[in-house]
Amino acid sequence: MRKYIIFGSTMLLSLTLFLTNCKKKSSNSTVDEPAPTPVTPASQKKYVLVIDNGAQSVDVGKTLTYNAHLVSSAGAVVNVSGISWSSNIGGMVGSNFILNNDTTGIISASVQYEGVTYSASVPICVQPLQNTQIFEVVPSAIIWSTNSGPIQLNTIYFGTSPASYAFSSDNSAIASVNSTGLITFNAVGNTRIKVMGTINGKVNEFYVPVMVVGVPEVPLPVTRIVVNPALGEMFRGETLALSAKAYNSNGDDVTNTVTFNYIVLPKIEEDEDPNATVTTTAITVSNTGVVTAKEIGGAYVKVTANGVQGQCEIVVNPDTVIIVSPFYTTLGTDYTQFPPVVKNSENFTATTYKVDRTAYRNHSPNFLTTIANPAGLKWDLPLTGIAEIDNLFNVVTLSNKSLTGCTATSIPNKIGSTFLVAHAGDLGGAASIMVNP
Repeated sequence: MRKYIIFGSTMLLSLTLFLTNCKKKSSNSTVDEPAPTPVTPASQKKYVLVIDNGAQSVDVGKTLTYNAHLVSSAGAVVNVSGISWSSNIGGMVGSNFILNNDTTGIISASVQYEGVTYSASVPICVQPLQNTQIFEVVPSAIIWSTNSGPIQLNTIYFGTSPASYAFSSDNSAIASVNSTGLITFNAVGNTRIKVMGTINGKVNEFYVPVMVVGVPEVPLPVTRIVVNPALGEMFRGETLALSAKAYNSNGDDVTNTVTFNYIVLPKIEEDEDPNATVTTTAITVSNTGVVTAKEIGGAYVKVTANGVQGQCEIVVNPDTVIIVSPFYTTLGTDYTQFPPVVKNSENFTATTYKVDRTAYRNHSPNFLTTIANPAGLKWDLPLTGIAEIDNLFNVVTLSNKSLTGCTATSIPNKIGSTFLVAHAGDLGGAASIMVNP
């Protein structure tokens, strides 16, 4: 799918130091752990295994290549070969993960070095394919500890309709969440946070996997890196200065003893062109942590020191948005009305808005101003690059396309759901269509 159908971008906040003692499953955990690896006494261990990718939330059908390294008790990075990878939800082929159905689980790594076995795990959430991308949640995946304070979930939506959100935890004993999306981390284990958004009468769910880690078995010079701000929303052309702090095994601030390295990691999203060989990077970052917003989209900034890493996620919001109306419609028989209404086609219109950056940041409801539609506006049905999914969308045809609207007509004897997009360049909006008998 294309970038222009996304209202916002997902975000990641992760402490990517994963410790063998954190693999112990809580009796209340909602995520099954992979089969345990042989346990080596902590006294024999001189290293900690770190998975570079951190916590991830990805879309159906995307491929992630995982990698990991050891960190010694002196803080030295040791690159090792022969790392074994596994997942309790399937989808692993060597170090590559791909899954074509939505689920939440764990990616695990294990390696033997100097006769000792080291292991680590990270959470992953494969998000379901949405009819339309109504809203986004940031961060989209979390690894945190019980002594690092709460984390606020943020929702991103660019539109004119009222929006409401409900938050819940699969296991509040591990991580609880209040009505505003503030997560508190209570015990070591794995769970997930469900965010249910209702916009213009349509409901979508977004899941945030959460791993809560414990105290490391091997004392390290740096065990935790915290990046502020953890979640950054920007507009093109803006800059943002990141601040990083490092802590040791005792929880002491050792920032002045380390040198931070800042790296941009492009995001892998379902809106990318499935045939593209290069992923566009939305931001750049300097060697002092100054981020510059270049393109609409999102990316991670990984901050490393002594082999340990922390991450923040940056979203570059659009200056202009296209909104399609009606946002949601039913063709065929609409059973939500009484008596049921039957219709075979719907006329859609597109309206373009300019985003007022200041008003948006101040949470003003009037942050959108109507402007003329772009000259190159087009109407299309979605393409994912996954044949089985694309076939499911084949339930309507489009006609009467213009710069302001088009008509969608249901295909006889077809049922299912799809959406159409109005787009111009990297700008666009979407509408959802349900086709009933």
